Amino acid sequence: MKKHFIRLMIFMLTIVLIAGAFGCGKDDDGSEKPSGTYQPGMTTDEKFAANYQSLLKGDSIINVAITISDAYYAEILAAPEDETYYSADIKIGTDTVSKIGFRTSGNTDLSEFEDNSQSRYSYKIKFDKYVDKQKYVKLDEMYLLNLKSDPSYMRAFLAYGAFRAIGGNSPLCSYANLSINGTSQGLYLAVEAVDDAFLKRVFGDNDGVNLYKAAEGADLLSTASLALLDQKNGDDETKTDLQQLIQILNEMPEGGKGDIESILDVDSALRYIAVCTGLGIYKSYLSKNPDNYYLAVHEGKFYIFPWNVNSAFGAAGKDNGVTVDISPYEPVYRTSMYERPLVSKLLDVDEYVTKYEGYVTAVREYLDGIDAKIETLDKLIGESVKSDTTGFYSYDQYLVAIGKSDPESNTTGIIAMQEYATLRRDFLKSLNF
Repeated sequence: MKKHFIRLMIFMLTIVLIAGAFGCGKDDDGSEKPSGTYQPGMTTDEKFAANYQSLLKGDSIINVAITISDAYYAEILAAPEDETYYSADIKIGTDTVSKIGFRTSGNTDLSEFEDNSQSRYSYKIKFDKYVDKQKYVKLDEMYLLNLKSDPSYMRAFLAYGAFRAIGGNSPLCSYANLSINGTSQGLYLAVEAVDDAFLKRVFGDNDGVNLYKAAEGADLLSTASLALLDQKNGDDETKTDLQQLIQILNEMPEGGKGDIESILDVDSALRYIAVCTGLGIYKSYLSKNPDNYYLAVHEGKFYIFPWNVNSAFGAAGKDNGVTVDISPYEPVYRTSMYERPLVSKLLDVDEYVTKYEGYVTAVREYLDGIDAKIETLDKLIGESVKSDTTGFYSYDQYLVAIGKSDPESNTTGIIAMQEYATLRRDFLKSLNF
């Protein structure tokens, strides 16, 4: 009898352990909790082994549907500023990925909605949040941006394209029709996160690549910036490499290179500066409160990548066209060159200035073709904008922003994108770029 009881207890304990191992617990609303990680012996689903670059080519609108428990969604709407992850399923086209991480994104933007029950937030998707190594077409993270600050719907799309057009690297993106629990949220922009998949695409591998995301104030002027550069990837968390970059950058002799090429991919920085000033991206390293950039260390050298470029074409606060005639030789806004050593030190070297001038010219050439680019995008998204009842701007405001209606009727408080692009292009031409 005693042996039978012991066997029974062992059997029951085994069942409990197996159930726990495969994540069979229940949430308060009765839904199944996601497993935290793959268990021993489980493998990733290879049906999504294709490459995500075809998904984010930008030549079509993808359909994205989120399914999340009503209880979870209610919690998101009640406290969007918490940016708390919740388990959800995502359907992209005809493919469904289960137990992904889903949260709001946007920091201060999240507190600007008057009625949270009707809010159209930006979101972050983390495919491997609850299932270790889970990816969708080799993509680990992406953002769904609500385009709240852009009546043209095109600023970020065209700005990221400009970086690539002049030989730089930037996140890929495509437009997306988003729904949550069957309710349309309107037209969004799906953007590749600067994370593992991005690093693998750019460098071929992300092993040993230290990646840092800049918070507001990361000016690289002193080691005070170290605390404002959040490490997102890499095993070495001493930030010794960042300290060396800051030291070598600020110790560059007047008009000389010093040792900067030993630690910085200078072309990466020159391209970044050229696009930011050429397109008026002044929520960037070039602005009063420098942020919205990443630094990645590959094979001992730093590369700079853009992020959150929806301020392009004069959409930053207090801009509204003021920056159309900023000189590319002093390409900072509401700050001094001294306070931006990545700009001032590099543009003090004649060889780098010559390269930089070539990149600014390439940006001007990109602006030469802006009308054709706008026309192509309008054909792609125009009808979706027109039918989007959840948008922050009317279809008429959209038409003004893309140059298909009189800019004198602009009621958004943001300079029309096409107007800014034309003024900036003409100014650059006047300087012989």
